[in-house]
Amino acid sequence: MIDVFDEVFELPDPDKSRQFKELVGLDEVKDRLIKEGRLLLNPKLLDEWSTKHHGKVLSAVAKFHERPPLIVFSGDVGTGKTTLADSFGDPIARSEEISVRVFRLSLLTRGKGAVGEMTQLITRAFEEVLQLAREGKASGSRPTSAVILVIDEADALAQSRDLDQMHHEDRAGVNALIRGIDRLTTAELPVIIVLCTNRNEAIDPAVLRRAAAHFTFERPNAEQREYVLSAGLDGVFNGDEIRRLAEITGPNKTRNYGYTYSDLTQRLIPTVMLEAFPDRAITFDLAVSVAEKIKPTKPFNASGPN
Repeated sequence: MIDVFDEVFELPDPDKSRQFKELVGLDEVKDRLIKEGRLLLNPKLLDEWSTKHHGKVLSAVAKFHERPPLIVFSGDVGTGKTTLADSFGDPIARSEEISVRVFRLSLLTRGKGAVGEMTQLITRAFEEVLQLAREGKASGSRPTSAVILVIDEADALAQSRDLDQMHHEDRAGVNALIRGIDRLTTAELPVIIVLCTNRNEAIDPAVLRRAAAHFTFERPNAEQREYVLSAGLDGVFNGDEIRRLAEITGPNKTRNYGYTYSDLTQRLIPTVMLEAFPDRAITFDLAVSVAEKIKPTKPFNASGPN
């Protein structure tokens, strides 16, 4: 039997907490996401807020509660979508003092093309999430636990049904995904679904319409690159040197795009350290040399040489 989940882990977790805090340049997204997440997992918080500040539960609150528990992350590769999807539940788990279980849906749920297989696998995944989410909902009180379902590379499962070349089995899979979202919406359980995609335009419109929130992720600008470099190479370089490195890792005459967050944290900074290890200290000239050799990851839709 195919395992419908690639990974399952529980929050709060110190590693996920660190990952969340290290996502720089995303403060507005993180703040909004935590608010959205807290209210999707525990709608009574909004009722309490409305009563406290307006003396009653506003009609807008009821409309807010009707939204599907779906959040979409779209944007370029290496911009923090997956890391944020995995980790934003950590501050929520801590603030609400509950356990949050994160399930990462496997792309194996696409199946091998057998009739009905994709539909069955997606339906099974949502059924498992539904059952676990029910465990966290106590009647008349705040949830005791919650579930976050992360669907990475969501365009592989939620591809637009308007495409002429789309296989019947893929269309059926999208229908199963939509039914799963609607079922969780109706159930009003402490659960959030997060779709991550590099190809927002490829997602089925019916899926996008159901999103309670849609966050777009961009590559870091010069100021954000300075922040990442300064944090990663703390105290090694002065301000002018950090600004020069930020300039080198940005767009230039030969490319109209700069480094992604992951290019900086997982490629550039580690390579600089390895070049210096074990016999010398990191120098500015060394960092510049590495930065000029490492090519940033191409945007998803870019063509031509990297």
